[in-house]
Amino acid sequence: MGSDTVENTALRLRAVLEILAAEDPSATGKVSKAKVLGTALDRVPLAGREAETLASGTTRGERALVNATTKLVKAGWILKEARAGWSITNEGRQALKDFPEPAHLSAALNGKPVPEAVSPAEEVVEEALRDAVAVPSAPAEQHGSHPETDIPEPSFPQPQSVALAGDFGAALGTEDWDPAGAQFAFDRHDELWKLTLDLPEGTYAYKVALNGSWDENYGFDAHRDGGNIETRHAGGPLTFLYDHATHNVVAKVNA
Repeated sequence: MGSDTVENTALRLRAVLEILAAEDPSATGKVSKAKVLGTALDRVPLAGREAETLASGTTRGERALVNATTKLVKAGWILKEARAGWSITNEGRQALKDFPEPAHLSAALNGKPVPEAVSPAEEVVEEALRDAVAVPSAPAEQHGSHPETDIPEPSFPQPQSVALAGDFGAALGTEDWDPAGAQFAFDRHDELWKLTLDLPEGTYAYKVALNGSWDENYGFDAHRDGGNIETRHAGGPLTFLYDHATHNVVAKVNA
């Protein structure tokens, strides 16, 4: 992961805290995930390789930021409530005061000593955020290597299972809208869930359902409990990709 992405992600993490801290704590509504991420990316725009679009349809920089925000949750600095939105805790507000520099904040998130004077460009940031912002690519196979043991564990928590639920049951000989139906397979190389179906020509509506039920599902525009996603297909193999970091679902022909 390039140092620019690590430094920018550190800046965006602080921006996330600042955005949430600026909200009225007495307000009943929380801030949506889309607003928080969008504003943070507006403040620290994508640069270089960060702007590259990954197979899931999101950018490298956005995915790095989403992964990194899990550190804020684990530290108890923000809350992510799927339907209500995001909010900052008292501990998060205090962290903004205690760690005014992004590098200080990053070191604190990872349980590292906070130096008296560091800049985001220094090595401490690289170490503090490396795991959070990693977007793995498939490693080159080497002589004597063992792929089943060489591939690292996912950098972002993943569900137990992901299913494609939609109105194509008749084409597959299954029931429509089955939350435990067509199962994705997780690819640890690029951390995407993948499923290829051979479908006849038609227009299809679908969503992804996690862990075999409708308790957690994602639809249009990556929204939880969102509207159905629709795609027009000319017939033949169609590959679906689900990115749990961003909840994006895309369909690609001959992917």
